[in-house]
Amino acid sequence: MSPRIAKNKKVEIFEGEPIVGSSPEARRLRRAVKRLSKIDSNIFVIGETGTGKEFIARHIYNQSSRRTNEFVVLNCAALGKTIDKKDLFGEVSEGDRTASKKIGLLEKASNGILFLDSVSDMSLEYQDEFLRIMRDKKIKKVGGNEPIEVELRIISTSDHDLTTEIERGKFRKEFYFLLNALTLSIPPLRERKQDIPEMFSYFLTKYCEQEGKEDPAVQSEIFESILEYDWKGNVRELENTVQNLIMMSPEGELSVEFLPFKIKRHPLDFLEPRNLKAVISDIEIYLIRKALGKFGGNQVKAAKLLGIPEATLRFKMKKYVIPRE
Repeated sequence: MSPRIAKNKKVEIFEGEPIVGSSPEARRLRRAVKRLSKIDSNIFVIGETGTGKEFIARHIYNQSSRRTNEFVVLNCAALGKTIDKKDLFGEVSEGDRTASKKIGLLEKASNGILFLDSVSDMSLEYQDEFLRIMRDKKIKKVGGNEPIEVELRIISTSDHDLTTEIERGKFRKEFYFLLNALTLSIPPLRERKQDIPEMFSYFLTKYCEQEGKEDPAVQSEIFESILEYDWKGNVRELENTVQNLIMMSPEGELSVEFLPFKIKRHPLDFLEPRNLKAVISDIEIYLIRKALGKFGGNQVKAAKLLGIPEATLRFKMKKYVIPRE
């Protein structure tokens, strides 16, 4: 019988999904979220792609006094491209009889949270705009003259430290210091592997519920593979992997067959470098036993699966003292 994952009943849950894990790093994140949600300052979040920077920001927002107002996400790489100043500041348009007003992202975020995703991708032009807004706490709509007061708390993110960009003049030092009143670093998944089984269990239940399935049995080979893999895509990659396993595996059991090739543990990893003839013998014994077991000891079918004559199979069974299953 394949092992089943025991569900962790003590996971601390905020609004939305929980911050899963019992490692020191996971506990630190939960403590940090509680502290930072009570402090009305800007926060700079550093973490590799897929570590859950927006996820943590939403937890801070959900526990803060600003949760009754909006959480506005702004993709900094899109500024000046798919997001223009009308989107950012809003717009006043003069019609035939009346003036219509479009509310911009900054006005929506006032008294809530403005989430600057990948702030390192923001152009110098927009850095200067934000620097002015954060100092003056005022904006003007495109086509308008009336200043509008905005009260912004900003949570910004980057997948790396911005020191090099600042030294090269690609990021405004003054802007960085305003954003970086408080810093939160999110560790990569490879530094908190203790949490992987709990995360796997959480995502397994989540997607099985979505698909209307019972939690399936999990092959031990799956755990061997996921615990050895480095997870460069972090929590996001793990979640996608679990979802794919559930969608692709047959009903009732997750199959290692549907792990991405780069995650699968190589089947010969258990071997230690030693005498080559002894290693080959170990492999032959293992495969013959497995083939016989698959067919209930039927040597005809086992030999066909292994691609060898029956006589050769019987010879090797005698040589290695392998009984009929």
